[in-house]
Amino acid sequence: MFSSEQNSAGQQRFWLIASLIGLLAVSTWRFIVGADWLVNMVLAFSLSGVGLLLWFEWRKLRRVRQAYDMAMLAAHDGFWEWNPITKELRTGSRLLEILGYKHDFLPDTHAWLKLVHPDDISLYNKAVSEHLKGNSTYFYCEYRVRASNGSYIWVASRGIAVRDRRGRAYQMVGSVIDITEQRQHQETMEFLAQHDELTGLPNRLMLAEKLTQAIDDSKKLGQRLAVCFIDLDRFKNINDTLGHRAGDQLLQSVAQRVSANLPLNCQLFRQGGDEFIVLMTSIPDLSTALTAAGQLRELIATPFSNSNADFFTSASIGISLFPDDAVDGETLLKNADTAMYDAKAAGGNAVRTHTPQMNQRLLSRVTLETRLRSALQSNEMALHFQAQVDAASGRLTGAEALLRWQHDGQHIPPDQFIPVAEDTGLIISIGDWVIDRAIAQILEWRHLYGDIPPIAINLSPRQFWRPALSHQVLDKLRAAGLPASALEVEVTESVLLHADAGSLDELENFRESGVRIALDDFGTGYSSLSYLRRLPINILKIDRSFIIDLTSPKESASSQALVRAIIAMAHSLSLKVIAEGVETPEQLSCLRELGCDVIQGYLISRPIPPTEFSAKFLVDRNTLG
Repeated sequence: MFSSEQNSAGQQRFWLIASLIGLLAVSTWRFIVGADWLVNMVLAFSLSGVGLLLWFEWRKLRRVRQAYDMAMLAAHDGFWEWNPITKELRTGSRLLEILGYKHDFLPDTHAWLKLVHPDDISLYNKAVSEHLKGNSTYFYCEYRVRASNGSYIWVASRGIAVRDRRGRAYQMVGSVIDITEQRQHQETMEFLAQHDELTGLPNRLMLAEKLTQAIDDSKKLGQRLAVCFIDLDRFKNINDTLGHRAGDQLLQSVAQRVSANLPLNCQLFRQGGDEFIVLMTSIPDLSTALTAAGQLRELIATPFSNSNADFFTSASIGISLFPDDAVDGETLLKNADTAMYDAKAAGGNAVRTHTPQMNQRLLSRVTLETRLRSALQSNEMALHFQAQVDAASGRLTGAEALLRWQHDGQHIPPDQFIPVAEDTGLIISIGDWVIDRAIAQILEWRHLYGDIPPIAINLSPRQFWRPALSHQVLDKLRAAGLPASALEVEVTESVLLHADAGSLDELENFRESGVRIALDDFGTGYSSLSYLRRLPINILKIDRSFIIDLTSPKESASSQALVRAIIAMAHSLSLKVIAEGVETPEQLSCLRELGCDVIQGYLISRPIPPTEFSAKFLVDRNTLG
């Protein structure tokens, strides 16, 4: 490729020779009249030689120009030449071809600038100006130019100025190449780096950038902003039961629905997994954020449908406010995350705002989880047993095995550690331990006391996520030489959430094998009676919240009416009824009159260790009397 310096030197030589010819021509004219033939002959030969030299230089300059144009064409570059003084512009055919134009219509700078994208003009002019001033070694700029079809293409333009002895630029030459595909690829890579591949939402990298900018803007304007941390409730259940494809479809549906219904000044991001972030800017107060978060919660709680099935989910949402809760992005996100966990601990499908007390609760939860992971290995878990007796005769009819945890001499209530075990998945290993320990205890007591009433164990809904749960339990009973009737299984109403995942089949297999099924805490969940016909259960346990008010002066009438209706409905379905939380003789008397079958509660016994239970209820088969 020929350089601009070579081209310029050829031009200088051409004009030098042309000037010399002019000088000779003038001199010749002066001598022709008075000179003799010899002088005329010498002058003629001189003019011919100079003319021939000029012709050769013109041909050489033309070849240089042609070679330069061919080099630009071969390189797919568009040639241009520009005079910074006169603003005249010369373009090669390749540049016009790149833009899709058939003829040159670019006589000057003004015509070229009309093609440059308005957003790129200042960038282009600055690059040219800096090079003309000598502040850059060469001119280079990437910008958009309007093609003949009206669309804009990306080009990279490079060039260099030709300067006089004083350093003033009197000419610029250079080239243009089409970089549209390159820029599109670059933009695609940048998009993928900043956006979630599954949902197309901005990812955590983009969130960090946007949050930092939003905080800076809020500081300048004296405004608030809010970070809403959204976590889908029981999302793992969908992945485990319906498959990851179904989980991905749900995430996409949530992203689309929330994005389409975001309030003003809000942007949605995917944090990762089943976690989303909503950034709310320019909000006047916390109430505005709470209203918006409540709307988002309702949006997510509305069923999602596709061609195969309906998806039901909910969301736990935590809110952190700038500058009230934190003044930096990292702390805002952490506080919103903490508030979200508080909403999840409350049962999910809730909105919580961050408070300083939440940090302490989160720390306590993390500490509890750490201790819980080593509880089984440290032999800190134990089973206590609470008796169940016939309401009429007081005869022992069974017992419920209840999990107890002692850590460093401190009793940790089940309502504290069971939710943690559920959330972390530790309930699976703990549940297996409960099953094994209960079977071992039943076997020991049968060896000592002969046949004993069945012992009930509680199964978490999460345990049903594993395939063939019933077969595993039944295999353990057979391995111990115990009949299936030696064991009862208690489940809560929440098992209905997973009925489509095979839970009903597992329960049915339990019942057909001889393991009786008890529905625990009836009335505290969905409070629906119609679904009882679908559940393969044998026993209905009335929650203690209904028993407390049976004999209270103000609530006794309504409570008794409700319990009577539950008992009648259960008996119509051939279900045995157990009343939990019976603490007074008056409650017992009332339950007898209402037709309750079995009672369980502190009136009979607290949950007690195996040795105490056997001494009190198995040795002599004590009755209530």
